[in-house]
Amino acid sequence: MSDVARAAGVSAATVSRALRGEPGVSEATRRYVTEVAKRMRYAIARDASSLAGGRRYAIAVLTGDVGRGDLLAGAEGALRQAGFDVLLYVLGDEGSRSGFFEDVPLGRRVDGVLALSITLAESESAALAELGVPVLTVDDGDLRSALRLAVGHLIDLGHRDIALVLAVGVDESYDEVLVAQGLEIRPEWTLWSSPTVVGGEQVADALLDGERLPTAVISASGEVALGVFMRLRRDGRRIPEDLSLVSLDGQDLTRAVGITAVEGALREEGEQAVAELLGSIRGDGESSVHELSWQLAVRESTGRA
Repeated sequence: MSDVARAAGVSAATVSRALRGEPGVSEATRRYVTEVAKRMRYAIARDASSLAGGRRYAIAVLTGDVGRGDLLAGAEGALRQAGFDVLLYVLGDEGSRSGFFEDVPLGRRVDGVLALSITLAESESAALAELGVPVLTVDDGDLRSALRLAVGHLIDLGHRDIALVLAVGVDESYDEVLVAQGLEIRPEWTLWSSPTVVGGEQVADALLDGERLPTAVISASGEVALGVFMRLRRDGRRIPEDLSLVSLDGQDLTRAVGITAVEGALREEGEQAVAELLGSIRGDGESSVHELSWQLAVRESTGRA
């Protein structure tokens, strides 16, 4: 530790506090000391520090949507950079989710919990609160804010017949966003799908088998949007001439094929959420909700109705 202190030009006590994530060190100094230690291949004795400070140097990350890879990657990278192990729990279906919250298999294994793009029920929040560690929820606005952007864009293009594809397990209350914009809801145009390309192809099949096609489709998942895109193209339908397509989940694959998408700076948002959670762990703040911000990236998949 003394070698790191000399190389960084700080005291050994500062190195110790910086690498253990303790208060009393600025974030800039913490990052600098961590980088110097990394270059020198110095690692603080995890077991000893845990015994001394009560830290486990582990964070539980809960997510219901691994499709938001940039958000997860940003959070995971920031946690590992800060010296924390990541315990990832993917709660993408009702079985895994109910099983997790029945047992909450974390015990005294973690210093905090980060919930990414998962809306916690009151009972679920209460179960996490019983752990006695900071909990930070990254709230995607229940997707409603992203959906409002997509609907507004399509209405500006003259679309009134809009289908909505939601993740399995999500209730149909999202239709209220369309109703609030003055749109008429057809029950057969609210569909549910697993977040996969195959699921998107099945959605397209259901739409093609209907009485008539909507003029636009909004998908909560980028993979589903790609599946819809591919299946309609195989059927000889033109996008956007025959049908416009918007994804609420902007990612590399939607960018690659030119699908209009609602996007955020998700990697940076994940890093910022980790900074807030670690601040709570150090006693610099309280557990809270971190809200994502969105913007619409207009590409070739949307056009006038």
